[in-house]
Amino acid sequence: MYNGLQLIQLCVDFQSKEIRWFQQGLNGITVRLIADSCQQLKKLRLDGVDQLFDDDVIHVIKKLGNQLTTLVLNGDNLTYVAYSYLNNCAR
Repeated sequence: MYNGLQLIQLCVDFQSKEIRWFQQGLNGITVRLIADSCQQLKKLRLDGVDQLFDDDVIHVIKKLGNQLTTLVLNGDNLTYVAYSYLNNCAR
């Protein structure tokens, strides 16, 4: 199992292009750090992230949207504002 900082280190060390699994307990702050640090990501699953809000998703899409081919979200705390930014993701 990895925590958020370990996932970031994996991206930096190995130029990982996909993070498939997130541990419960990660939050929007960690997601923003991952987006800032893992510039090679193509696939990102955020469906297990607690406390993920519109601003966090928008940050990820602004940083990685042009290259993301997969972005999985859990909509518990998200509104149409975050989902409207999905058009900015790669197809």
